[in-house]
Amino acid sequence: MTSNLVVSLFPGQGAHAVDMLDGVRHAPAYAERYEQVSCALDEDITRSLSKYQDKFLNRNEVSSLLTVLVGSLSYDLWRNHEAPPAYIAGYSVGQWTGLYAANAISFTTLVDIVKTRALIMNECMKETPGGMIGVIGLKEGVIQNAVMQLQADGYVVEISNFNCLGQYSLAAAANAIQPTLVALQALEPRKVVELPITGAWHSSLLHPAKEEFAKYLETVSLASPQMPVIDNVTGQLLPAEMAELKRQLVKQISSPVRWQQGIETLIEQGCERFVEIGFGKLLTKFGFFIDRRRHHESFYN
Repeated sequence: MTSNLVVSLFPGQGAHAVDMLDGVRHAPAYAERYEQVSCALDEDITRSLSKYQDKFLNRNEVSSLLTVLVGSLSYDLWRNHEAPPAYIAGYSVGQWTGLYAANAISFTTLVDIVKTRALIMNECMKETPGGMIGVIGLKEGVIQNAVMQLQADGYVVEISNFNCLGQYSLAAAANAIQPTLVALQALEPRKVVELPITGAWHSSLLHPAKEEFAKYLETVSLASPQMPVIDNVTGQLLPAEMAELKRQLVKQISSPVRWQQGIETLIEQGCERFVEIGFGKLLTKFGFFIDRRRHHESFYN
């Protein structure tokens, strides 16, 4: 099996910060893409970040669009001195950055998709408000048992992100957040925290959003990815056939992110070097926990 295969990894919204644009302002395409995202948000991004800080940044549409803006610019900078990757994987909204990198969509289309996706998700959350919880240091089975007990008590809560051994995220309805925090804290994890996320992403609470997003996606012209891209839903490669590809992209909204499984699939393919491209080093940290024998690095400048 071929060795030294390189994977480009694109982070999701969990890796966002008020200063996340600073490292890519020198990119040749920065001004043009910044203007596109500003128009999509109908905001002066720099002014709003300065004035409202995290209150502005944590809006779903803002963090989503800034994440793909930084990821796309970082990828272009990385490609100035690197060959195309053999494979691509993106975490949550980062999967859309991955499709940009795989030449399946233009940046203009990327902005339109990510904005529309976020607004559809936001509308769904108005009907069924929720949030997310991160937990570190508990086994999957232990968390699953706690979740099943909470569900038996009438709460809507699910494991939404399978990141790596001992690191998971849970999505919960608004009235389930505190009971879930209490239940997990009683299990004495290394860390449990409510995440700065405005919805119960990647859970069944988003099922109503899928139909509207599917209708929208039918109006969008996608090309076949020129590089294989990992599917968050299955942890395997996204299908090449267009109708099936779009179905999987719709499913991602309300399905758990199986990140560890996706990385393990890439390792099985012989991938040795995993490069996280964009703001933060969260995926790099996950990689070390998944398989320390592989090379994990981050690129953002």
